[in-house]
Amino acid sequence: MRAIEEGAISISFDNVLAEHLAAERLYYKSTTLAKVDKVVAAILLLFGVLSTFGAGVQWWTLVFLPVGVLEWFNLLTIRPLVNRYAFRRNPKFSETYHLKFDRTGMQFRTNSIDSHITWDDFTKVLEDDQLWLLVYGARMYSVIPKRAFKSDDEATRFRSLVTERIPGRKGSAA
Repeated sequence: MRAIEEGAISISFDNVLAEHLAAERLYYKSTTLAKVDKVVAAILLLFGVLSTFGAGVQWWTLVFLPVGVLEWFNLLTIRPLVNRYAFRRNPKFSETYHLKFDRTGMQFRTNSIDSHITWDDFTKVLEDDQLWLLVYGARMYSVIPKRAFKSDDEATRFRSLVTERIPGRKGSAA
Protein backbone atom coordinates (compact mmCIF):
# COMPACT_ATOMS: atom_id res chain seq x y z
CA MET A 1 0.00 0.00 0.00
CA ARG A 2 1.35 3.44 -0.87
CA ALA A 3 1.97 6.08 1.78
CA ILE A 4 -0.54 8.91 2.04
CA GLU A 5 1.06 12.32 1.80
CA GLU A 6 1.18 14.61 4.83
CA GLY A 7 -1.66 17.15 4.76
CA ALA A 8 -4.02 14.72 3.06
CA ILE A 9 -7.75 15.35 3.39
CA SER A 10 -9.65 12.40 4.84
CA ILE A 11 -13.41 11.99 4.78
CA SER A 12 -15.83 9.19 5.55
CA PHE A 13 -19.50 8.96 4.67
CA ASP A 14 -22.40 6.65 3.98
CA ASN A 15 -24.05 6.93 0.60
CA VAL A 16 -27.47 8.56 0.38
CA LEU A 17 -29.85 7.96 -2.52
CA ALA A 18 -30.89 11.63 -2.65
CA GLU A 19 -27.27 12.68 -3.24
CA HIS A 20 -26.87 10.17 -6.07
CA LEU A 21 -30.04 11.49 -7.68
CA ALA A 22 -28.71 15.05 -7.26
CA ALA A 23 -25.40 13.91 -8.76
CA GLU A 24 -27.20 12.58 -11.83
CA ARG A 25 -29.01 15.92 -12.26
CA LEU A 26 -25.74 17.84 -11.87
CA TYR A 27 -24.03 15.61 -14.42
CA TYR A 28 -26.98 15.90 -16.83
CA LYS A 29 -26.87 19.72 -16.65
CA SER A 30 -23.24 19.60 -17.80
CA THR A 31 -24.01 17.61 -20.95
CA THR A 32 -24.98 18.67 -24.46
CA LEU A 33 -28.10 16.54 -24.08
CA ALA A 34 -29.48 19.04 -21.55
CA LYS A 35 -29.27 21.79 -24.16
CA VAL A 36 -30.79 19.56 -26.87
CA ASP A 37 -33.67 18.70 -24.53
CA LYS A 38 -34.42 22.42 -24.07
CA VAL A 39 -34.56 22.89 -27.86
CA VAL A 40 -36.86 19.87 -28.23
CA ALA A 41 -39.12 21.25 -25.48
CA ALA A 42 -39.29 24.65 -27.19
CA ILE A 43 -40.16 22.97 -30.49
CA LEU A 44 -42.92 20.92 -28.82
CA LEU A 45 -44.37 24.04 -27.20
CA LEU A 46 -44.19 26.03 -30.43
CA PHE A 47 -45.79 23.19 -32.41
CA GLY A 48 -48.53 22.93 -29.78
CA VAL A 49 -49.31 26.63 -29.99
CA LEU A 50 -49.19 26.77 -33.81
CA SER A 51 -51.26 23.61 -34.28
CA THR A 52 -53.86 24.86 -31.77
CA PHE A 53 -54.18 28.14 -33.69
CA GLY A 54 -54.20 26.32 -37.04
CA ALA A 55 -56.50 23.38 -36.30
CA GLY A 56 -58.35 24.67 -33.30
CA VAL A 57 -58.56 23.27 -29.83
CA GLN A 58 -58.28 19.52 -30.35
CA TRP A 59 -56.88 16.91 -27.94
CA TRP A 60 -54.00 16.17 -30.30
CA THR A 61 -53.04 19.86 -30.58
CA LEU A 62 -53.15 20.43 -26.84
CA VAL A 63 -51.08 17.35 -25.94
CA PHE A 64 -47.90 19.05 -27.18
CA LEU A 65 -48.15 21.80 -24.55
CA PRO A 66 -47.88 19.68 -21.38
CA VAL A 67 -45.37 17.36 -23.07
CA GLY A 68 -43.24 20.41 -23.94
CA VAL A 69 -43.38 21.65 -20.34
CA LEU A 70 -42.49 18.21 -18.98
CA GLU A 71 -39.57 17.97 -21.42
CA TRP A 72 -38.36 21.46 -20.44
CA PHE A 73 -38.05 20.35 -16.82
CA ASN A 74 -36.61 16.95 -17.82
CA LEU A 75 -39.53 15.09 -16.24
CA LEU A 76 -40.01 12.59 -19.08
CA THR A 77 -36.79 10.72 -18.36
CA ILE A 78 -36.74 7.36 -16.59
CA ARG A 79 -33.16 8.00 -15.42
CA PRO A 80 -34.13 8.63 -11.75
CA LEU A 81 -35.89 5.25 -11.68
CA VAL A 82 -32.84 3.56 -13.18
CA ASN A 83 -30.61 5.27 -10.59
CA ARG A 84 -32.86 4.20 -7.71
CA TYR A 85 -32.81 0.62 -8.96
CA ALA A 86 -29.03 0.59 -9.41
CA PHE A 87 -28.37 2.30 -6.07
CA ARG A 88 -30.42 -0.23 -4.10
CA ARG A 89 -28.86 -3.22 -5.83
CA ASN A 90 -25.21 -2.18 -5.83
CA PRO A 91 -23.56 -3.47 -2.65
CA LYS A 92 -20.79 -0.85 -2.76
CA PHE A 93 -23.35 1.86 -1.94
CA SER A 94 -24.28 0.14 1.32
CA GLU A 95 -20.70 0.38 2.60
CA THR A 96 -19.12 3.35 4.36
CA TYR A 97 -16.70 5.19 2.08
CA HIS A 98 -13.33 6.27 3.42
CA LEU A 99 -11.56 8.64 1.05
CA LYS A 100 -8.18 10.33 1.32
CA PHE A 101 -7.14 13.02 -1.13
CA ASP A 102 -3.58 14.16 -1.64
CA ARG A 103 -1.41 15.45 -4.47
CA THR A 104 -1.21 11.97 -6.06
CA GLY A 105 -4.94 11.28 -6.19
CA MET A 106 -7.71 9.66 -4.21
CA GLN A 107 -7.41 6.62 -1.97
CA PHE A 108 -10.82 4.93 -2.09
CA ARG A 109 -11.56 2.38 0.63
CA THR A 110 -14.59 0.41 1.78
CA ASN A 111 -14.82 -3.01 3.44
CA SER A 112 -14.59 -4.63 -0.01
CA ILE A 113 -12.58 -2.09 -2.05
CA ASP A 114 -9.14 -0.58 -1.62
CA SER A 115 -8.03 1.43 -4.62
CA HIS A 116 -5.89 4.42 -5.52
CA ILE A 117 -7.10 6.64 -8.35
CA THR A 118 -4.72 9.23 -9.78
CA TRP A 119 -5.87 12.72 -10.71
CA ASP A 120 -5.07 11.96 -14.36
CA ASP A 121 -8.01 9.55 -14.43
CA PHE A 122 -10.49 12.39 -13.90
CA THR A 123 -11.66 14.42 -16.88
CA LYS A 124 -13.58 17.17 -15.09
CA VAL A 125 -15.00 18.36 -11.81
CA LEU A 126 -18.57 19.52 -11.26
CA GLU A 127 -19.78 21.28 -8.14
CA ASP A 128 -23.06 22.51 -6.72
CA ASP A 129 -24.20 23.44 -3.22
CA GLN A 130 -24.48 19.77 -2.10
CA LEU A 131 -21.64 17.87 -3.71
CA TRP A 132 -18.70 17.54 -6.03
CA LEU A 133 -18.53 15.12 -8.91
CA LEU A 134 -15.15 13.84 -10.00
CA VAL A 135 -15.94 12.72 -13.55
CA TYR A 136 -13.87 9.99 -15.20
CA GLY A 137 -16.07 8.95 -18.12
CA ALA A 138 -19.50 9.23 -19.69
CA ARG A 139 -21.99 8.91 -16.80
CA MET A 140 -19.11 7.73 -14.63
CA TYR A 141 -18.18 9.83 -11.63
CA SER A 142 -17.34 9.74 -7.95
CA VAL A 143 -19.84 11.53 -5.73
CA ILE A 144 -18.19 13.58 -2.97
CA PRO A 145 -20.84 15.02 -0.63
CA LYS A 146 -19.94 18.32 0.98
CA ARG A 147 -21.50 17.14 4.25
CA ALA A 148 -18.57 14.71 4.64
CA PHE A 149 -16.06 17.51 5.24
CA LYS A 150 -15.45 18.36 8.88
CA SER A 151 -15.14 22.09 8.25
CA ASP A 152 -15.40 24.79 5.61
CA ASP A 153 -11.60 25.03 5.72
CA GLU A 154 -11.28 21.36 4.80
CA ALA A 155 -13.74 21.79 1.92
CA THR A 156 -11.79 24.84 0.72
CA ARG A 157 -8.54 22.84 0.83
CA PHE A 158 -10.24 20.10 -1.19
CA ARG A 159 -11.46 22.64 -3.78
CA SER A 160 -7.93 24.05 -4.08
CA LEU A 161 -6.45 20.57 -4.47
CA VAL A 162 -8.95 19.63 -7.17
CA THR A 163 -8.40 22.92 -9.01
CA GLU A 164 -4.64 22.41 -8.88
CA ARG A 165 -4.59 18.73 -9.82
CA ILE A 166 -7.22 18.85 -12.57
CA PRO A 167 -6.26 22.12 -14.28
CA GLY A 168 -8.40 23.28 -17.15
CA ARG A 169 -10.98 20.62 -16.38
CA LYS A 170 -13.04 22.47 -13.78
CA GLY A 171 -16.75 22.95 -14.34
CA SER A 172 -19.81 23.83 -12.34
CA ALA A 173 -23.55 23.74 -12.65
CA ALA A 174 -26.02 25.52 -10.45
